[in-house]
Amino acid sequence: MAVESGWRVLREYQRKWLKADLFAGVSVGVLVIPSVIAYAELAGLPPQTGLVTAVVGMLAYAFFGPSRQIIVGPDAAICLLIAASIAPLAEGDPWRAAGLASLLAIMVGAFMLIAALARMGAMADFLSKPILIGFMQGAALILIAAQLPRLGRIDVEQTDFMSRVQEFVARHGEWHWPSLLSGLGVLLVFAVLGRFAPRWPAPLLVFGVLIGLDFWLDFRHFGLAMVGPLPVPELGFSPPIVGVQEMIQLLPVAVGVALLAMPAGILLGRAFAERNHEASDANKELIGIGVASVLAGMVGGFALGASQSRTTLNHSAGAQSQLSGLIAALLVGFFLFFLTKALNHLPAVAVSALLIHAGMHLFEPRALRHLFKLDRPSAWFAVLTTAGVLVVGIVPGILVGIFLSLVHLIRSFSRPYDAMLCEVSGRAGFHDVGEAESNGAYCTMPGLIIYRFYAPLLFANAGYFVARLKGLVARNVGVDWVVIDAQAIVEIDVTAADMILALHRELREKGIHLRFARCNRPLRESLSRYGVVEALGWDHFHAHLDEAIEDFRQKSRYTAAHGSS
Repeated sequence: MAVESGWRVLREYQRKWLKADLFAGVSVGVLVIPSVIAYAELAGLPPQTGLVTAVVGMLAYAFFGPSRQIIVGPDAAICLLIAASIAPLAEGDPWRAAGLASLLAIMVGAFMLIAALARMGAMADFLSKPILIGFMQGAALILIAAQLPRLGRIDVEQTDFMSRVQEFVARHGEWHWPSLLSGLGVLLVFAVLGRFAPRWPAPLLVFGVLIGLDFWLDFRHFGLAMVGPLPVPELGFSPPIVGVQEMIQLLPVAVGVALLAMPAGILLGRAFAERNHEASDANKELIGIGVASVLAGMVGGFALGASQSRTTLNHSAGAQSQLSGLIAALLVGFFLFFLTKALNHLPAVAVSALLIHAGMHLFEPRALRHLFKLDRPSAWFAVLTTAGVLVVGIVPGILVGIFLSLVHLIRSFSRPYDAMLCEVSGRAGFHDVGEAESNGAYCTMPGLIIYRFYAPLLFANAGYFVARLKGLVARNVGVDWVVIDAQAIVEIDVTAADMILALHRELREKGIHLRFARCNRPLRESLSRYGVVEALGWDHFHAHLDEAIEDFRQKSRYTAAHGSS
């Protein structure tokens, strides 16, 4: 089944979908408005830029995206990356910060489009689960720490996590208690609604009630700051005056944001496609999100990604096509141009409380505990990634996690699992020695070693492979044959082939035959191309392990009967 872009689906739209799409679009739209205002503030940008990003992003994805359910827009993790990367370059200039964020969005989208054209959708797997878990824990703590001073209504000079928290606590005498208590009260309301009414649009309800109360109580009278007034945006891109050095500084951040957004979009699209018995296309997903990010940047927005919460709501509301996202975009756009005056009555601490609530959801210690039960090394990589994000910053912290994962991957690949196979009492066939030892008595066939290697045989592990075989030969007396069970060896390179030829010559001098069993076709072709087949002879390659063992037994009986090898 072909995966079609949104504009093709809309061109062939069926009227029976309209009611469900209309309901889903309105539901998503009312959820988007308060959340994107909060995420813009998290990125250190004016609130209206969050609305612009959401409108343009959803419009673009509705036409270019392949998923019928995905809703794109500002994301908490991406906004943290944006804030961490552009703040040092903006030097306190809000216009420059907005321009740099727009430029970063275009670079992120361009990277996604290049990746899609190069058919690199598989790069979504580059960030492993432990790294994502570790990043999310660190991002959640940074998000919460960034909002604490806003609740207390103090200006904290420090920017890193520990220093920010320490300064906030040290300056407790300067806290504005009406703002702090109001923010904690709103946070408690969010927590209660999330616990007992998870399906309710909590941000919309809370913000709506607070706006209504302001007309009666006048929160400014108590010293509370308001979100508004917001200027109506002038859609159009004015690139900031930046040098080559600043663009180079943004480049790794753009790659990092793209690598963070790509897995979420692809995996989310795949999950909902499978749920609805539809096909998915990773590269078309990159095109949809990439175009949305580029267009958002061109009109003054910032980088975006696929939203799990909004997508889930869109699906549960019955969305049938990309029209639901188009309707949501139009609703948010109407608010942006005609109803932003309502934000003049919304306390800023309510937005901070919403962000802290979002950070509490990002922080999932249970996922880390579960990871420790499954794979302790991976869990420690997650912990070190979290520590890296908190100590050296978000982008360097992610790079630390990726580097540790690559080190672990290289180590695992260079020292893969292997086994010496043997007969096990009461069981047919040959099995790992370790398994046989755990199940009771086992016996080996005198003069025969059967060795299995659970990895491709390449330059990184060929030395380990040869060393293991030499060790087995040295530890076993009277070895006549060494049979390599090659079922799990999916490929071999020229370095490994040369080492096998050298091993063959060494074993032959000792009167030991080197043989292969169960070689797949690509492996046989590679062995033939590298000259291994010619050196050993075709009779040293067996289609099945049983065939090799039977051949050994016959030759052993012949040797015993005639006294020759």
